[in-house]
Amino acid sequence: MHPPPPSNPGIRVNTRKLRPSYDAAGKVERSRIFTLVDRSSANLVLVTAPAGYGKTTTLSQLYCQMRAAGRATCWLTVDASDDDPGRFTFYLRAALGSVLEGVDEPEITAANLDGSTASSARVQQLLETLDLTEAPFVLFIDEFEEIASTKVLQLLGEIVAGLSPGQRIVLGSRQTPDLPLGRLRVSGRLLEIDADLLKFDREESRRYIAGRLPCALNEAELDTLQDRTDGWPAALQLAAAALTGRSDTAALLEGLVASSRNISDYLAEDVLARLPPRLCDFLLATSLFDAFSPAMCDAALGVTDSRECIAATERDNLFLQRIDNDGPWYRYHPLFREFLGTQLRHSGATPERIATLQLNAARWLADHDKPFPAVPYALAAGDQALAADIMSTRATALVRVGQFDTVAKWMAAIPDAILATHPNLLIAGAYAATFLHRYGEASRLIELLPAEAQVDERISAELVALRIMLCAWSDRIVEAFRIGESARANLSVMPPYVAGLIHNALAYEAIGQGRDIAAMQEIAAAKHLLEPIGAVHALNYSVSFEGAIALLQGEAKAARARFEGTLEAIIAGGHRYTTSTAIVAAHLAEALYELNEIDAAETLLIDYLPVIHDGCLPDHIIVTYRVLARIQAQRGQYAKALVTLDTLQDLGDVRSIPRISAASRIDKHRLALLAGDLAAAQRLTPLIADESVWRPFTGFSTYAENLDDPLVADVRQALVEGSVRAIIPRLQDAICEASGHNRRRRVARLQCLLAQAFEVARRRPQALETLERALAQAEPGGMLRVFADEPWHLNELLRALSDRKCTVSPTYLQSMLAAATKTEPVAAKSHLQDEAMRLSPKEGQILRLLAEGHSNKELARKLFVTENTVETHLRRIYGKLGIRSRTQAVARALELGLI
Repeated sequence: MHPPPPSNPGIRVNTRKLRPSYDAAGKVERSRIFTLVDRSSANLVLVTAPAGYGKTTTLSQLYCQMRAAGRATCWLTVDASDDDPGRFTFYLRAALGSVLEGVDEPEITAANLDGSTASSARVQQLLETLDLTEAPFVLFIDEFEEIASTKVLQLLGEIVAGLSPGQRIVLGSRQTPDLPLGRLRVSGRLLEIDADLLKFDREESRRYIAGRLPCALNEAELDTLQDRTDGWPAALQLAAAALTGRSDTAALLEGLVASSRNISDYLAEDVLARLPPRLCDFLLATSLFDAFSPAMCDAALGVTDSRECIAATERDNLFLQRIDNDGPWYRYHPLFREFLGTQLRHSGATPERIATLQLNAARWLADHDKPFPAVPYALAAGDQALAADIMSTRATALVRVGQFDTVAKWMAAIPDAILATHPNLLIAGAYAATFLHRYGEASRLIELLPAEAQVDERISAELVALRIMLCAWSDRIVEAFRIGESARANLSVMPPYVAGLIHNALAYEAIGQGRDIAAMQEIAAAKHLLEPIGAVHALNYSVSFEGAIALLQGEAKAARARFEGTLEAIIAGGHRYTTSTAIVAAHLAEALYELNEIDAAETLLIDYLPVIHDGCLPDHIIVTYRVLARIQAQRGQYAKALVTLDTLQDLGDVRSIPRISAASRIDKHRLALLAGDLAAAQRLTPLIADESVWRPFTGFSTYAENLDDPLVADVRQALVEGSVRAIIPRLQDAICEASGHNRRRRVARLQCLLAQAFEVARRRPQALETLERALAQAEPGGMLRVFADEPWHLNELLRALSDRKCTVSPTYLQSMLAAATKTEPVAAKSHLQDEAMRLSPKEGQILRLLAEGHSNKELARKLFVTENTVETHLRRIYGKLGIRSRTQAVARALELGLI
């Protein structure tokens, strides 16, 4: 259910983004700001101001001063292409990896590739690594105004929230980013530096001008300049350039006072007017480029003197920044570039001339293995065919590393007629759209593939894999099975990865049809193909399906052992966060929950739910959200459980997967009945029973509905209403059907409900006999929650069984009674929420487990980590909460409502 592995992902780090501009540190030292930052203990320093206020220069100076002081500092300059969760994470890891161990981006190989999780899993990997990082560091991120992606902002918010004392992020942005600043501000963890602080005071302006002009201004002239520019660094730099080499200082300053135009435009026009025509032409033409080198300018402009023009621009201090230590790459200050762009449009340059310059730049960049900056120039010039050619060289690699948003934006920029001539680009775009859950768009792109491309052996095999994955993710699973069945005849000539994927899909089909022997045969065939090529992630699906069969058959202990062993092996192999790892974790959490090991199940869900949400099949999404909501309800957190189910329902609605929304409503229905709100439950009933939701799965038993389907919802409501006469025969028929397919876990659930229906019908002997038989059959496999989650009249029957001679062991009966005890809602302690928010979800869970008396060794086992890792987590928790011992941890966990 993933694309076949690539031979070469082809993604390289642009090292220019990982250091300040070569000459960014200005001559005027911003000692006021450095002192302010140095004395603050804030985890986030936010430097916001419009263009021209020296944000980059200030950040560069802070970077240099902190580095000189021996602090671990790293840098990232973002651009518009980083507004993609996968790409932003890629560069964030590259930056942090320069100063922190274990953070840098892992090599992408066929063995560890899992495209569908490349974005969400890398986020989890990064958060996990930072959770374990105790070392202080300072990360500078400049030009953050380029970021609008909700997922990128959420990631940075999570990182900031989890920072320990001594760990800091310094953000430079033109506007205030959409981060949770209020909570940080209240807790003293935010330092804000705005335009007023960035302005030069009179002394700084004097020092700046003195450093740029051979002759100092007199006091009156300096006062005029300071008053007119208001200490705006960009205006002062332009003024210095305008005053250089001229004797009529007073005339320029007098013009400043008289001018009603924007001061920057006035000064820039004055500077431009005094330049040689050749240099002026060069500045205007190169304002089209985000960044440029002499060789690129020669090729784009059709000249040979670009190096000399750039040298003259540097010499005249015309807002040119060198952006590479080891290569001659430059860019203009955004404010000056904006002015030059306006002048270019007014200079008489024709659209054809501008397009020619952009196309020349695009071709040069593409020829020199720089496709990413080349694409925007080709598009701006209106040459979508060239842009598509360039995109085709990198789109598949971008999908492999999770930069789905970038590929999706590319697809949207190219007309269908051109896309149809680029089959590799279409396939990459369809994968990206699928991973972004834009299933309609993925199908549309597949349909654009011309017939002649589809007969190509490689493309044909890739299409089979893509179509199966798309159908499975969009819950058109019956269609996915048809595709797999159609491809069965050609399995022998297909690549092993694709053939193994098809066997896995056919195994999933057989499981849903209750044909377990056929499913095991398909799984064996898949493993035979996948093992020799080291396709770890596809193999994880095979093993997961084996464990799922055991769980469906009521063997919870065996399933738990299978999943646990698999997950331990995966993590030991270095694949902690991938989609297929998350599927194993989802199944293990379900098995642990069934065995009533609530803490262990919750720990896994906290760790893996983001990856499951983004990259798993609907069945796994439904099961994990359901288990988490039930754990929350058992802890008395009914409001939290409803939020979890709302998230699940929203996910189903947004992705147009009705079964997910219906599953959420089934559990909301259950919660309403538990809370005694029969009216609310009755309002949900018609939505749950909607035939249009379930008709596509006729003849197939979906995994997530094995225990919780419309029939079970009807029975619950009938038990609460006391009207069970009609429900008893329906239950008996369903038990016969489930028994015929060896679905012993479902049989146990239905028998539990049937026993309670007999109890409501005042048929106590039949109730006890039915329940005893169900418990006796379930005890060897260790099933508990399949009964305990249906507590409507269960406790009185369990107590009656305990009081008489019974084939069920007393220990098992007592465990069942304890598990079925209803938990009352508890009020949240709102005054402690800010403190609790300082902990990451995993740290909150560790604190609760610690307070419950678990040793470090037990914590390590539950978290699938080493004891050293547990100790690192504990030190970070103690530091954040200001505690020093386990005893204090217990007290703090009680205060925070974690136990």
